Amino acid sequence: MGVDKRYELFCELLKTMDEGVDAIDEYDSLLHDYHGTVLYQAESQIIKAVGDQPGITASELSREFNKTNSACSQLIRKLKKKEWIRQERNEKNNREYNLYLTDEGKVIYKKHEDFENACYERTYHMLDEISEEEMRTYIRIQNQLNRAFKLDVEESRQLSGNGGAD
Repeated sequence: MGVDKRYELFCELLKTMDEGVDAIDEYDSLLHDYHGTVLYQAESQIIKAVGDQPGITASELSREFNKTNSACSQLIRKLKKKEWIRQERNEKNNREYNLYLTDEGKVIYKKHEDFENACYERTYHMLDEISEEEMRTYIRIQNQLNRAFKLDVEESRQLSGNGGAD
């Protein structure tokens, strides 16, 4: 394959990826109805993380989701107000609170888990014609692209004078 054809294929790959990113962004911005419970994606992510890791702290969530402490705290306050999450003071560090799901939060967690599993199952079967080797190749390519994207972000921050800000 000539250099020009390879570059055209590369551009097609990026265009296809951009379409996927746009679809993910749109999905993440929508309200989601988990069998009668309506949540934004960010709320369901917090509920999932707290359900998966009972006792997690707000600062751990902010690192996990690459969000500011303030953004995570706002989401946590919202979920506490809805009585889906509760906080307990950390016995070893009085300045920290551990997060747990309430009984209602556990119901929502289960509804979200069921919904997510159904989506994963559907998508998994949509890839039945894709071999394991093709999946490994895709992962390898995506990892290389992710490295390049991170370099692009770092370079853009440096050029804009926005060194490490999120």
